Amino acid sequence: MDRQSEMALFDAATQLLESDSDDMECSDSDPCSDSDDEFDDVCILVACALVREDANRVPGYEHVVSRYNEREFKRLFRLSRETFDCLSSRFSASGYYPSAVQGRRQISAQKTCLIALAYIGSQVSMYAIGDKFNVTESSVHACITRVIHFLHAISAEVISWLSSVEEVTRIKAGFLAKSGGKGPRNAIGCIDGSHIEIPTPSESAQSYFNRKKWPSIILQGICDDRNKFQNVFIGFPGSAHDARVLRESPFFERAAVECGESYILGDSAYPLMPWLMTPFRDNEGTFPTWKSNFNRRHSQQRVAIENTFGLLKQRFRRLYFVDAKTVEQSCYVVMAACVLHNLCNDERDFLQELTSLRHDDDVGNDASEGDFDFNQPGYAQAVRDFIAKEQC
Repeated sequence: MDRQSEMALFDAATQLLESDSDDMECSDSDPCSDSDDEFDDVCILVACALVREDANRVPGYEHVVSRYNEREFKRLFRLSRETFDCLSSRFSASGYYPSAVQGRRQISAQKTCLIALAYIGSQVSMYAIGDKFNVTESSVHACITRVIHFLHAISAEVISWLSSVEEVTRIKAGFLAKSGGKGPRNAIGCIDGSHIEIPTPSESAQSYFNRKKWPSIILQGICDDRNKFQNVFIGFPGSAHDARVLRESPFFERAAVECGESYILGDSAYPLMPWLMTPFRDNEGTFPTWKSNFNRRHSQQRVAIENTFGLLKQRFRRLYFVDAKTVEQSCYVVMAACVLHNLCNDERDFLQELTSLRHDDDVGNDASEGDFDFNQPGYAQAVRDFIAKEQC
């Protein structure tokens, strides 16, 4: 409701009070002054509530945004103007942006995207965002929902597995460079899980509490050497072990085919597989140098996924706590952030202050704590031993 409409409603409420006081008759036998006073008080409170304080509102704020310099725009909305223009253009052409809203003034595609980015990129409330953009809280919710569902719709296009031999070759070289030219030579990705805090769900609440005793859902991610997501799987309860999440993810069923003669790197929470190389465990008390060298090189390459989660959460701060009403809605928000992360990566749109961040979640569960042992020791161990002895 705009300011003019609010004032008109206030005038109407005032006239109602005046006409009510003129028409109401009371007798000594039927006193009504107390009820009249209460009625007046209620009406005044309602009318005053309709005329909201505009101290924090900026009329035409989206036009003010257009005058921000690049640094200020990026600080507030977490994307460069170029990336934002690409996003809003695609959103405007999609079916998720309504052509018209009957009986209401339509919010532009650009403003809709700005509102959604203000939400995903911060921990600011929807009410505060609406106050800033001079729209109702329900309109803010509608804008966020449209953009998030749009981003979810293009997720398969933006977050995808390797598509060419050239890409595989480049990624392998990129990972090898991280470990100084020594170490695993056929790594094409790194896998790990990250916990996203959510409100306590109404159903199966206990299963969502992780070992740090707060409710979360798990984001399983696989990234390349440049911190771009190749695959994500979102929504398992926070108490689940990393190995179980992997086993239940769609990627697990096709991993051998997707990786071919290559492999991804994971920490000791994951099982050793022909397509998943994990560090050596020091179970025997003796640890030869060739195993130590492998673990060090492995860690130098695998740190890419930790950095990726760090960049993701620092850029899109809503992921520190997703205040959605349902687990499903929380998953949509997380997926939207992952898609935006990849769009920024494709555009080489980086936040300078985030380039050296490392994410240390330290919430995930080690495989040894669960009973999800689906190792394939023979061939996988032979592959790892060869890498450790010949390449590290």
